[in-house]
Amino acid sequence: MRSLLVAVYFRVAWLLRQPWYLVKRCRVARSSRIESRCKLVDSAVGAYTYLGSGVFMNATIVGNYCSVAPGVKIGGMEHSWWWGSTSPRISLKNVHGQVTHIGDDVWIGANAVIRQGVHIGRGAVVGAGAVVLTDVDVNTIVAGVPSRPIRKRFADELASQVHATRFWEFPPQRARALLDALTFPDKPAT
Repeated sequence: MRSLLVAVYFRVAWLLRQPWYLVKRCRVARSSRIESRCKLVDSAVGAYTYLGSGVFMNATIVGNYCSVAPGVKIGGMEHSWWWGSTSPRISLKNVHGQVTHIGDDVWIGANAVIRQGVHIGRGAVVGAGAVVLTDVDVNTIVAGVPSRPIRKRFADELASQVHATRFWEFPPQRARALLDALTFPDKPAT
């Protein structure tokens, strides 16, 4: 009985901390954490994912174990700069409705902007302030305006080993054990 009450308590606490008036037509995993001032529209957020304050997401699917820093903007409407007017009141040529896909275990730095329809591969890192206009490959670090690949996150062999664990499909304790079984290099000097 006590464990049931504890489970109900945590579920209610999770529900109360969600900004429902800012989460429209969305699916958010119970294990995810959404900070204040986030606005999600027509989006899905996977398990164990963190969204920092002030994140805006429109028509976006986010995988498991992602970290999205404060101020990130993903998938807004694009105005018709090539037509006679950019105003959405006049132009019917604005681009909207393309789904943006963020893979599992992606880290997106503060204030990054990601264009609608972009695919960011599993394990990628998007640097703070980057403007992502094109797809980002799996295991790739990108930064800049517009963003450009900096380097791979892991060597190909290690990336294959990480992928083979499929850790993103498991709860944190099991995921950590799978990754602890691998040998990672020391943190590189900056």
